[in-house]
Amino acid sequence: MIVTSENPGSAPLSLLVTNDCRVPSLGLTELPKHAKYQNPDNKPMIKTIKQNCLEALDALEQIKPKLDTRYNEYVQQRRKEQAEARKRQEEQARQLKLRQSAYVEDKTQVDEERAPQSWSLQDELRGVVGVGSQAEAMQRQAPSAAPNFQYPGVLQRNTSDNYTYQLNTSDAVVVSPSLPGKEPLSPANRNAIVPPLPPKLQLENPPQLPPKVEIDSVDNLPIDLEDYSGATTESGSPLRTVNTPLSILDRFLDIAASNTRKNLETCGILCGRLKANQLTVTTLLIPKQTSTSDTCTTENEEEVFEYQDRHDLLTLGWIHTHPTQSCFMSSVDLHTHCSYQLMLPEAIAIVCAPKHNPNYGIFRLTDPPGLDVITRCREPRAFHPHPDVAIYTDAMDLGHVRMSQLPFDVVDLR
Repeated sequence: MIVTSENPGSAPLSLLVTNDCRVPSLGLTELPKHAKYQNPDNKPMIKTIKQNCLEALDALEQIKPKLDTRYNEYVQQRRKEQAEARKRQEEQARQLKLRQSAYVEDKTQVDEERAPQSWSLQDELRGVVGVGSQAEAMQRQAPSAAPNFQYPGVLQRNTSDNYTYQLNTSDAVVVSPSLPGKEPLSPANRNAIVPPLPPKLQLENPPQLPPKVEIDSVDNLPIDLEDYSGATTESGSPLRTVNTPLSILDRFLDIAASNTRKNLETCGILCGRLKANQLTVTTLLIPKQTSTSDTCTTENEEEVFEYQDRHDLLTLGWIHTHPTQSCFMSSVDLHTHCSYQLMLPEAIAIVCAPKHNPNYGIFRLTDPPGLDVITRCREPRAFHPHPDVAIYTDAMDLGHVRMSQLPFDVVDLR
């Protein structure tokens, strides 16, 4: 309640007397400093205020243990939640690093995993009993001509002249008769190559099927949407936010300026960390590279991997320039970015085109159809057309990329 006392010719003396914990301090410590505190007319009011303050102190003493208990429980709960969140983040980061490492080790085997073009189901099934072309089997079994073999009889010694014949073993030549050809199968035999299946055994008392296990559908599983940016892939999978420093664009263009004047591309790698289920770009890594007017190829990739592993960094995407071309993703860019996005669905590609407007863009492959189209593409030429579908899309306006004033490091390995 508000207690107010007004004295003609003097300023009003007003105090807020409530259960607020600040009131006892005001009433017992600060009130005696008031200029009208010694005024006799204010003594009844001051007495009431002091009495209220003492009652408030008693109430606070009774409440304090309960507040301390609840506060300690809250602190312990928050610590537990933070520990679990850190554990989840560390596990996600570990799994992501494993995926990236596995991809790097396997990317040299991509050509070996291509499906053979000459594979034929008919060839694979040739020779399996009862499968394949019956005409072909009959043709293989039928002889070219009917066999007509005359087997010689057993030679009998001539005993009519009582002369003993001597066998000359040294000059003897033994000629084995040819084997007769197989007789063709009759139509009845052709149909009897495969024996019929035995009848199914009928049980008098078949066992009962076990009851179905009730499983919640995937749609009913809880998803913590606060951990995601609100953006999704074209298939509906949520994408985590990628926080990107706004000034990284100008800084990269400064680094690439000398190459840009020579009409040469420059590329860099966007590295960062996973925290609170958000990806943040913290490092711009410039690898050793060779460049042309429309391509840029990294060299000594082992140095990049060693630096990332030493500083616990994840690959979040890449950035490169188009010295004279406009801001778009070429066929070479699409195949390059496909590798990044296979490792990390949120991976981004930043294209800087300093001579055009807009002078930069942030893109990702659509999923589907873009990621699948590029993954299946086996065109050996560097620049080649792709199907006329939406292969890539902007990742900024309604996407998962957030640009803001964030600090970052620049590491030039050239």
